[in-house]
Amino acid sequence: MLLRGLSSCPGCPARSVAVRNRVSVCVVPAGNARRASAACQYQNQRTQALDIGQEYADELQPELETDDGTVVVQDDLAELLTLLPEDIREPLVNHPQRASLVEVVLDLGRQPEARFEGIPAGEYLRQQEVTAADLEAAVAAVGEFGADNRAGVPGTLHRISAIRNRRGAIIGLTCRVGRAVSGHIAMLKDLVESGHSVLLLGRPGVGKTTVIREICRTLADEYRKRVVIVDTSNEIGGDGDVPHPAIGGARRMQVADALQQHAVMIEAVENHMPQVVVVDEIGTEAEALACRTIAERGVQLIGTAHGCLLENLIKNPTLADLVGGVAAVTLGDEEARARGTQKTILERKAPPTFPIVVEIRARNFYVAHWVEDSVDQLLLGRMPVVQVRERDASQPLGLRISELPYDQVPDPERTADLARNSWDDDYEAALRDMHGSAGNPSDSWAWAEKIRARGKDAALASAQGPGASRSFFIASRSAAAGPNVPPPPSSVGASGKKAAKKGRR
Repeated sequence: MLLRGLSSCPGCPARSVAVRNRVSVCVVPAGNARRASAACQYQNQRTQALDIGQEYADELQPELETDDGTVVVQDDLAELLTLLPEDIREPLVNHPQRASLVEVVLDLGRQPEARFEGIPAGEYLRQQEVTAADLEAAVAAVGEFGADNRAGVPGTLHRISAIRNRRGAIIGLTCRVGRAVSGHIAMLKDLVESGHSVLLLGRPGVGKTTVIREICRTLADEYRKRVVIVDTSNEIGGDGDVPHPAIGGARRMQVADALQQHAVMIEAVENHMPQVVVVDEIGTEAEALACRTIAERGVQLIGTAHGCLLENLIKNPTLADLVGGVAAVTLGDEEARARGTQKTILERKAPPTFPIVVEIRARNFYVAHWVEDSVDQLLLGRMPVVQVRERDASQPLGLRISELPYDQVPDPERTADLARNSWDDDYEAALRDMHGSAGNPSDSWAWAEKIRARGKDAALASAQGPGASRSFFIASRSAAAGPNVPPPPSSVGASGKKAAKKGRR
């Protein structure tokens, strides 16, 4: 799916090794000689820099597909490990959970730490603390950092971020693993192909950039549209002048200064005639205004923003314009009496820049809004009807779609059962198949089983409790209201009514 149509570079010295070992070491788009040459040279340099061993090389499969075809994972983990000191690298090469590695943290004077998906605390990789020599060697292998203190490994999706002291010296590094994951496009393919602009909303680390990367490839390769990516931090297309194959035939415009992202967005429309513009992490008022300008010119926008719920955007004065903005309106006496509201109310002041907003609650749990209806209903104090999308292998398209009132949407991390956990089962299965496990698989992945067991116990306890039928959305609102909220009328006696009335006063 993701890397279909890719082949090993003809004439590459690694090709003979790949044929003997039955693994494709040098992977480049077929028929693209220029990109093939660049990728080939890079792979040769990295192969010479680190002898990762036959056992580990066999596990670095560039293409992997699960049995049901829902998830494909590609990571260039060996390329990131070449940047680390040898005594830090070796524990990761042989680590049973290396497939779920999220990042490696190197802070001066502290032990090097590896962090894994689904494990709350990190794991120290050696007893000795990180020295200035370790950081200097890693920085020399990475190269120059940009103005945003970020760098990358050319040809991969990995990202290295630096922490500096007041004098500008680097005293810490965060080496984040980047993976190309395909299969999530099925969750919202019909929304993307409708032609409407789509905004992906979610907390950091939930997978927004991964989904948007696959959307770029699908629109460019399958629908043959002119797609231009405004890639501020090179997270979508990877580091280097040649973009990563994961974005397919989409074009990528790099941004030299993050503060000028809005200007590059306008430049992309004026100079390159795109049909689709893709922007990651919209965060400033200037970028929100640029998005509206692009949408008014008839160009489809695909973007992401940080937030958990649609209400976060409505209450955010910087990004509220993405969903139409909010304005206070004063009604006349007759109109207010007819509506049964106060004279001053809140209304949506303009058409939304993004007609569709998708909340990514988990990798396999999306909530889709038609923005005009949802925003209007929320401003009136009502609950809109939203579309809940879950991956379900038993369905014909592997997708189950249902419509629920917004306050009845379950929270996947707290109220979902074992089969609908926030940790994606298909994603974990793909990682297991890619990297395998040393020794007994059940021992190597025992941490995942413990997390599942805790989630199942929590779900059972909540189902047996008095508030089992209430969703987390309603419960959070009740908790935020404070301790003076009166109990339900059916359970309030005469003394309870007096106490509740006193509490309201």
